[in-house]
Amino acid sequence: MCGIAGASNASPQLLSGMLERLAHRGPDGQGSFVCERTGFGLAHGRLAVIDLSEGGRQPMASDCGRWVIAFNGEIYNHAELRAELEGRGHSFRSHSDTEVLLTLLAEKGEAALDRLVGMFAFALLDRANGSVLLARDRVGIKPLVWAELPGGGLAFASEIRSLSLVPGVDLTMDRQALSDFLACLYVPAPRTLHAGIKKLAPGHWLRFTPGKPVEIRPWWRPAFTGERDLTTDQAVEELMPVLTQAVRSCMVADVPVGCFLSGGVDSSVIAALMAKERGRDAVSSFTMTFDQAAYDERDAAKAVSEHVGTRHTELPASADLVGGLDRMIAAFGEPFGNPTALLIGDLSASARRHVTVALVGDGGDEVFAGYPRYHGGLLAAQWRRIPAILRKGLIEPAARLLPESNSGNHTLRRIREFIAGAGLPDAEMYASWVEYFSPAERRALLGGGPVSRPIADIYRATGRGNALDAMQETDLLAFLPGNLMAYGDAMSMMHALELRLPLLDHRLIELVQRLSAATRFAAGKKTLLKAAARRLLPTAIVDRPKLGFNPPMGLWLRNELAGMVAERLVPDRMTALGLDWSAVERLLAEHRAGRRDVSLPVWALLVLERWQANVENEATSQMKTA
Repeated sequence: MCGIAGASNASPQLLSGMLERLAHRGPDGQGSFVCERTGFGLAHGRLAVIDLSEGGRQPMASDCGRWVIAFNGEIYNHAELRAELEGRGHSFRSHSDTEVLLTLLAEKGEAALDRLVGMFAFALLDRANGSVLLARDRVGIKPLVWAELPGGGLAFASEIRSLSLVPGVDLTMDRQALSDFLACLYVPAPRTLHAGIKKLAPGHWLRFTPGKPVEIRPWWRPAFTGERDLTTDQAVEELMPVLTQAVRSCMVADVPVGCFLSGGVDSSVIAALMAKERGRDAVSSFTMTFDQAAYDERDAAKAVSEHVGTRHTELPASADLVGGLDRMIAAFGEPFGNPTALLIGDLSASARRHVTVALVGDGGDEVFAGYPRYHGGLLAAQWRRIPAILRKGLIEPAARLLPESNSGNHTLRRIREFIAGAGLPDAEMYASWVEYFSPAERRALLGGGPVSRPIADIYRATGRGNALDAMQETDLLAFLPGNLMAYGDAMSMMHALELRLPLLDHRLIELVQRLSAATRFAAGKKTLLKAAARRLLPTAIVDRPKLGFNPPMGLWLRNELAGMVAERLVPDRMTALGLDWSAVERLLAEHRAGRRDVSLPVWALLVLERWQANVENEATSQMKTA
């Protein structure tokens, strides 16, 4: 796990500066390479996890010298691939997965991607013709941003802040990306909030050849086809060996490995399979604890740990989580509105004192249909059978009378959201459930005109007729990489901790997505994962209600952040962002009145303002040093 960067016509000073902004990702060594023929430069900051020797240093050149790679990630099946390559006459200087990847790419080109099991983002330079191949893993666990440069050049990096150093990169604000951020609280690929910087989408590769247009192609995408109708027992029989192998693959490392354990079914299954693989008291598990009982899962996590036999550590949440806001924004390089990122950062900082790698349960909800909205999508078809005169004349008006508050009553909120969206076409229905600012609210904030519907567009593009298929595919294409994977990588790598995600092993995803919606949702949310969990854990643990890993946003905004809201969400700051102050003022009035929970929209505006302030401060600092 590392940080990578590169650019056309790169000077050693530029590469050094780009690496400096990635230093947290690669504390175990830095290296760079500039092609003497083309001037394209690669840079790499290393977090040593597999083959800790100098044999794993990057950028790494092939034996023939033609190919040079800068690689971020882990190839879990590198030993199997090495054996195949040796059987075809290749030899190796090191035990690193990087050398295996480099050799396979030199042999097969982008076709090698289909053979990889793991998480990755890399750049492969062909010194013969000056072309560069960028690629990103199937579900977007590892980030990669890029920019076209004036004169036909290319630059890329693991993080936006590193790429923004490259001369010629257009850093002006993309207004559609701003609309997307207000909708999702993140900016879905391929956009970023900077007009000239793009995200390489998950499961895509990009080829840059001097003098030719940039070529971008998808090489993998989720496809919930649902053609196999099995019983739960039949499905679990197929699932268990694949799930076990996914966890086993993620445990391969030459450094200490542990896991995050919340007590929920996702992390509990992973902890159980890790302990089964290594034995009792051989696996370290970590749980974040809170003073507020409503957010604390220490008892549930302890019960799982005692049952499966992990060495368990409770890590108290920092007393000043919100103090990390500016550092969080710097890690993303653009506004990011999910405050859970602060928790992951705090947990990663504490866990890094014990391990270098941690397995986590992210992806369980998307792969195994765990979100309440999936149930809503299936219920919508029944809702639409109710005569319109009853729905619109009686039920919908009655729903609008339900009390609204910021007390965190999710049941009432979900009822209102379901009723408001269930009568819409499927794509708009789903978007209405996951958007934080509605199209009307965004239109008001942005001063009129059309606004983007990124989630609705992605939903329609799936082409799935079954609502569950379309929703799960949309989440794997957008919510997972743009939100969960984004904060998981940014906040863990800020502390040089590598997170691994066995529930997002593509072999597991491909097995599940071929199962029918009825099989995946036979007994409600996470039918298959819970059935598998019952083979490893007591029923009381498996059926425990999901708490969720979220910070007390309402409390923060009324206490620690109240002064910042009053100081920063003011007319001149909002106008500088291109937002209409009267629309912001209406939102803040709702927040102060407490009629409904608008804490996340308020938080999003606060994050947006702090990002803009950081951009301004950085520009001023660069001018002073120029």
